[in-house]
Amino acid sequence: MKNLSLLSKLSLAGVMFLSLATHPVLAEDYPSKPIEMIIGFKPGGFSDAMARKLSEPLTEALGQTIVHTYKGGAGGSIAATAVGSQPADGYTLVVATSLTFAFNPLQGKVKYSKDDFDYLLTMARFETSFVSLSSKPWTDFPSMIEHAKSTGKPLRYGTLGPADRAQIDAVSAATGVTFIPLPIKGGANMMQSILGEHVDFGLSGGPHIQYVKSGEMIVLAASGSEPLNSTPDAPTMSSLGYPAVSYNSVIAAPKGLSADVKSKLEAALIKSANDPRFQDLVQQRFVGIPPMGADETAASIERISTAMKAVVEEMQK
Repeated sequence: MKNLSLLSKLSLAGVMFLSLATHPVLAEDYPSKPIEMIIGFKPGGFSDAMARKLSEPLTEALGQTIVHTYKGGAGGSIAATAVGSQPADGYTLVVATSLTFAFNPLQGKVKYSKDDFDYLLTMARFETSFVSLSSKPWTDFPSMIEHAKSTGKPLRYGTLGPADRAQIDAVSAATGVTFIPLPIKGGANMMQSILGEHVDFGLSGGPHIQYVKSGEMIVLAASGSEPLNSTPDAPTMSSLGYPAVSYNSVIAAPKGLSADVKSKLEAALIKSANDPRFQDLVQQRFVGIPPMGADETAASIERISTAMKAVVEEMQK
């Protein structure tokens, strides 16, 4: 009887252990350990600076340390792939761009889709623009197209990746203008290529602002559908009737967060993004926007994906 009683107690203990082990993480228990934030870019860049500055108030809001890990490369896809395979428990986050989720999967070179993540925050929008020297014989994107049509000469442009190439391919198809892409790595190299007149124009995510202020460069058009903070009068690609691509800084988690953990994490991230310490940083770099929470971010990813899918399909015909 004693042995039977002991076995019963052990069985009961085992059942209780399994119950606790399989019980979803609740908001009142979360977080009970440090949170890993995997950054999809190299240390020292502006995405890294934003993640670190955001982590200061986020640590205070959640009461846990935010550990930073770097998995740069492939436009954030390496980091997204790593995070997508982690448990959906709120302890692993990824910092990447909207295109990491909305465009990269469309190229068929990654093992995840936009539906594999719970989107939590859009914390900034890069001042992504097509820019050129102010001494060029045009003043904006439409007049550049008209100049190319009138001269019959192709336009050389600096490209930072497949997304802007898809955009310009769509412009070429719509206008008949020939564009010659020159792949360039990084904003600093893009500025040198434009200043040295190795290209007629190029895509920039922000380094151009100082040259626009000095009068050396002009913004031809914003790459997305939203007006730019630094040059609000510049036309947007969507207003010109071309595909629009917004380069937003996004934080996501593996798909399947429990509702209470997602709500607590989203609230902490939005509070942190509105914190003066973070806002001081992004406003200085002209990338500050009202932070967007889970639903708005997910809707934004969906819009960009739909737009880029149409472009990719058109280019494949």
